[in-house]
Amino acid sequence: MRMLTINKTYLIIAGLFIFYILIGIFTPLTHDDWDWYSQYGIQMLQERFANLNGRYLGNMLEIVAVRVDWFRWLTYAVMSTLILWVISRFSNHSNDKVNYMLAFVLMLTIPSEIYKQTYGWFAGFYNYVPATFCALFIIWYIVSVLFKNSRLSPTLNIVFYVVCFVGQFFMENTTLFNTMILFVAIILHIILYKKANPKFIVGMLVSISGTLIMFLNPNYRKIFFEGSDYQNVSSDTGLIDKVYLTLTTTMPDWLFFNQIVILMLIIGVLLFMIYRNTSVQGVKKYFIVSGLILLPVYYFLIYRQFELQNAHMITITNILNTIVCFAFLCAFILAIHTLIFEKEVKYTLFFLIGSIIFVSAPLIIVSPIGPRNFYTIYVIYVVILVILISRLELCHRISIRGLIGATVLFALMYLSAFYFIHHENESRIAQLKTDIKAHPKSKEYTMEKLPFEHYLHHATPTSSKYQKLFNQYEGIPENTKVKYVPFGTKEN
Repeated sequence: MRMLTINKTYLIIAGLFIFYILIGIFTPLTHDDWDWYSQYGIQMLQERFANLNGRYLGNMLEIVAVRVDWFRWLTYAVMSTLILWVISRFSNHSNDKVNYMLAFVLMLTIPSEIYKQTYGWFAGFYNYVPATFCALFIIWYIVSVLFKNSRLSPTLNIVFYVVCFVGQFFMENTTLFNTMILFVAIILHIILYKKANPKFIVGMLVSISGTLIMFLNPNYRKIFFEGSDYQNVSSDTGLIDKVYLTLTTTMPDWLFFNQIVILMLIIGVLLFMIYRNTSVQGVKKYFIVSGLILLPVYYFLIYRQFELQNAHMITITNILNTIVCFAFLCAFILAIHTLIFEKEVKYTLFFLIGSIIFVSAPLIIVSPIGPRNFYTIYVIYVVILVILISRLELCHRISIRGLIGATVLFALMYLSAFYFIHHENESRIAQLKTDIKAHPKSKEYTMEKLPFEHYLHHATPTSSKYQKLFNQYEGIPENTKVKYVPFGTKEN
């Protein structure tokens, strides 16, 4: 029976792996991918990225991926599956089949704005997804040792040290986060056990070495002290103003409002736990319930109704948004403290909430930031939800067939959509080449945009520079000018 269970789990993992390979095949190169495919990518490599950044591993993976199709498809599937694996490690539920399928379905509910800048854009994928895996693996290792007193195998210890180093060469905020969270782990271990953990110390030293290597890249000196065309610290109005605006605009938007789907699922589970727990009464229950419900009610009746995401120039709305999010966060923390009785689970959830704050902190003073910067936050929310569901023992009540059905449904929806994107992309490029051959002297050609472009990052070239890069990648004459029209329309 045990062998049968293992085989079923491996079968599900294999199915999810194949899904991600197909998505990798169907997802076209876009925007910066075309740039990395050009001589620019080789030039950056020859310069050792001295005029770019210290995301050495992310950059090198991208350079290879845009040139070698099978490498891109394979690494896309491996990294995407590893995200599901590390999410499932946090669950105390022994049924790995449920863990993997639940994590898979939740990862496909990710906001399209975040999806298109990570899974829908290879240049973003090779920086943000591996960085998030490394950060989550470090968190999982810490909570396993710190709160569960788990004796991890020598192999996992070695992997931990490797991840502490390798994880420093993808994204700046996760690089700083990894070092900070390891330092926090050392302090917590001293407080809880009156001694330092040598594994955490070695991990932090390895992490610090990677951090130094990243930030010794010459371009960061320019970013910190002079500013660059792409990134800068602070803003034209000063550091304090930058911190204030980020805390009252970007953070409420992307930590809470734009993550409303996953947060509503978390709220639903917590409310169900309150309903089951008759010991929670009085003012505490009122504060928890009202605080949890406040966020979705405010989002649908006020934030979304009045499009407050476009009203950041109004100070009072920024303050109101921040107050609502803070009230929800307080209710969220109090709910966990009240409803979760197992100390190791409670501390793990608090640690994850703290990790959200730590991983977001560097973003407060850096600009520009976009939806992709909050991919890690979304995955942490998924981990929190998986843990809560496992504590409710809902996994025993969820029909395996129902969960398999949901997994298959989500997979088919995404595969159908991205196959359609792939088919239309191949068709429009073939048609463009035919038009060029038939009318070589035409000054401009017409091409439709792709369907579901909101799941892709700038699939339509945004400037003459990117049009030339697109032409080069697709084997089209360099100076070909293209007019893009909405998908499904034809110009007379």
